[in-house]
Amino acid sequence: MIRTVICDDHPLITQGLKSYIDLNRQIQIVASAASAKELRDVLSVTDADVLLLDIQLPDGNGIDLCAEVKQAYPELKILGLSNLDDRNIILRMLNQGASGYLLKSAPMEEIEKAILHIYDGGVYLGQHAQNSLVLLKNNLSGEIPLVTRREKEVLHYLSQGLSSVEIAEKMFVSPLTVDTHRRNLLQKFNVSKTVNLLQKAKDLGIIQ
Repeated sequence: MIRTVICDDHPLITQGLKSYIDLNRQIQIVASAASAKELRDVLSVTDADVLLLDIQLPDGNGIDLCAEVKQAYPELKILGLSNLDDRNIILRMLNQGASGYLLKSAPMEEIEKAILHIYDGGVYLGQHAQNSLVLLKNNLSGEIPLVTRREKEVLHYLSQGLSSVEIAEKMFVSPLTVDTHRRNLLQKFNVSKTVNLLQKAKDLGIIQ
């Protein structure tokens, strides 16, 4: 059985998912939560394989929560559920460790299919999400670059307007190391200026 947790603050959606998924002998809804706090409490006492995570919660956003949950439970597969068909949100969810993204308007059988797919190690994107990413890739004229965790940190601090020396102090590395990360990022994103680097990183949902 694929042990699944639902985190959504809309009771009708949670109940609808439970009623439908409970008919599948491969998937079991083991718990539900209506907020980020409830989810933390649930996961601390519940063994789960898959998490259906709402992007908008009353006490936080699902993107930050996704990163937090993946850090605490790296084996847990996360499927983002949202009413928002926004490429930046989709990319940010994937960058934070989600294994898929679906609109809440998706048919119940597609949500079920997505659970099975990500449980097996795949990545599942609904048609709207796929279309958004195809358009983004075409607009950027190239592949989405792979960015390391340390490079993401540098991007984050650059977006705050910090200098290499200030970033080095925060990351406990030398300014030379920061400059190396910056040069690598410029090369990966095929740009020559930091302002263009930050804009591309925002378009890709890597930074806010």
